[in-house]
Amino acid sequence: MIYLLYGTDESRIRQKKRQLKEKYPETDSVVVDCLQPGAAARLEQALDTADLFASRKLIFADNATFLCAKNTSQVQPEVVTKRLETDDVLVLSVKTEKLDKRKKAVKMLEQAAQVIPCLPLDGPAQKAYVQELMKEKQLELDPDSFNWFCSHAGCDPVILESEIEKLSVFDRHPSLEDVKALTTVEPVSNVFIMTDALFDKNGLRLLAAYRNFRDQNMEPLAVVMLLAGRSGFCFRGVC
Repeated sequence: MIYLLYGTDESRIRQKKRQLKEKYPETDSVVVDCLQPGAAARLEQALDTADLFASRKLIFADNATFLCAKNTSQVQPEVVTKRLETDDVLVLSVKTEKLDKRKKAVKMLEQAAQVIPCLPLDGPAQKAYVQELMKEKQLELDPDSFNWFCSHAGCDPVILESEIEKLSVFDRHPSLEDVKALTTVEPVSNVFIMTDALFDKNGLRLLAAYRNFRDQNMEPLAVVMLLAGRSGFCFRGVC
């Protein structure tokens, strides 16, 4: 089994790795950093060597930049594409906005692997992720409760998972009052999103984060102050 994790949200990548460890508890874990010298040989050895004490291994190949346009790793994609029928669980992960689908090896891996995007949770992506967690935890929220939760719980995937878990333990059908009482409001997470969007000149992401602040009844001046404190910028009339 092969999993391919890619995206710019490192916390989501770490979260998915943890979930895979929980999914395959009977396996022994092997971690190979593809950026380190000798990574190709260690990855080949991990994929080709049977474990005497476990039926299969859980192999994490981190920084798999051979999936990107510029390969800065010590591994060539053929190391993996020649072993697509592995009995082990191979997890390829790389921090990148998109994979280089022009490469034949990437196309082969996409077809053979379960591809899991780990992109920032802003706007619709956050709501889709919350719905995914709700389904997993068998939690049902009415539209008002769902919208309030999405506007106040932030965009950190680990925190969102924890908050959904907390609600599901309390009640599978919590009321809006229950959601407001139990949810830990995370306004600061939007500051990181706004700062990244500002530097990336991504107006849509910047606007989505700003609207989340306004949904929490935060005044525009307070939003600017938070953003200034995070980015180190000095806004006219503010500092």
